[in-house]
Amino acid sequence: MNQLIHRVSGLRAIPLLVAVLVLLAGCQTPGFLQAELPDDGPAIAVSQAAALRFMEKLQTAGQQATQSQSVSLTVSEQEVTSFLSIGSQLSQQLEAMNVDSVAQLEQLQGSPQLAQFEGLGDWLQFLRGGEGLPNLSLSELGLSLQEPQVHFRGDGQIVIRGYAQALGQKQPLRLVLAPRASEGELVLDFVEGKLGPVSVPEGIIDQIGLGLSRLILAGQDYVRVSQIRVSDGALTVSGAYRR
Repeated sequence: MNQLIHRVSGLRAIPLLVAVLVLLAGCQTPGFLQAELPDDGPAIAVSQAAALRFMEKLQTAGQQATQSQSVSLTVSEQEVTSFLSIGSQLSQQLEAMNVDSVAQLEQLQGSPQLAQFEGLGDWLQFLRGGEGLPNLSLSELGLSLQEPQVHFRGDGQIVIRGYAQALGQKQPLRLVLAPRASEGELVLDFVEGKLGPVSVPEGIIDQIGLGLSRLILAGQDYVRVSQIRVSDGALTVSGAYRR
């Protein structure tokens, strides 16, 4: 599933947003942009174990799909957040090292520069692809958001939190999305967004939303999605096997 169906009218509003930010920066103190966003509860703990569970669930779902012709996948917000957070860190580190292929990464196992990634072997197995596994590129591991956190809420919405760069400053970003299934695809409808104190036009989700949509199912395009259910702390995607 490598496409996100979304509204794009907000793309035209991005230049306006930049102009507003520049104006605010020119007439306000630097601290003005450091606004606090609504509280979505405690930060989600990131762990290698949770990221590994996410990868194992995707592999199992892929293998079962070819047998049962149906797919049902339930992932927790900790699993998704851990996968995105560690994957983003790994992607950034590899970019800094000019590593752009899995083959290069394999040769760097044991490198001091990658010592912080305890489960590197598991990530390599995941990235190699194969039965039930995707074929993600290294660059696709990254999300255009620092310290990403993904909350699944009982009201059926997804909240994405993190930090983005604006005017040379690290600004808190919060997006609220409403997922649904449409014509076999995952649809993320924009609800609201804030970058620091400024309301974000829906076009700002273009890059982040596309990345999240693909990474939630790790690039799997064999699913024709028929149902998406968001409960408190969990996301369930069901559908048919797409040959």
